[in-house]
Amino acid sequence: MNSILGAVTFINNDILSKRISSFDRSGGNLDSVSIPAGTTKDIAVIEGAGIIKHIWFTLYCEDPFIRRNAVLRMYWDGEEHPSVESPLGDFFGQGWGERYPFCSLPLAAAPADGQALNCYFHMPFGNGARITIENQSDKDIPFFFYYVDYEVHPTMPDPAGRFHAWWNREITA
Repeated sequence: MNSILGAVTFINNDILSKRISSFDRSGGNLDSVSIPAGTTKDIAVIEGAGIIKHIWFTLYCEDPFIRRNAVLRMYWDGEEHPSVESPLGDFFGQGWGERYPFCSLPLAAAPADGQALNCYFHMPFGNGARITIENQSDKDIPFFFYYVDYEVHPTMPDPAGRFHAWWNREITA
């Protein structure tokens, strides 16, 4: 394959595309979950091998710094400590706890005011994946909407690396 799109025409019957989302399990139209202040919510728990291909989040919270006060964590292959740990906004390219439009090849915060957060990094795992959001705010997140699009694979080859992202704050003198 000479290009990224070169593989689009090839069908692989061993790979399934799936989605985990915040859809309203009652059949209604409130397609979100709430994350009370001081709690952690599992957004996705996936068994087996696969690749996360796309993550989309949007939320409403009265805390103007919720993008700094909500912490995203991702765990691969049953690990105890996360491979990804970052404030939500910083992970999606919105620093300083602020909301604004941002666009790059693997990340986007759009449309107006950067409300919808998208990640297109491919994130392989060989034996399970888990994504959580911790609400470190003193305000509830009453509406958290999400999609996690992924592929299920029979196995993940050894050369497939694992995605890592770590956020650090340091106060210097």
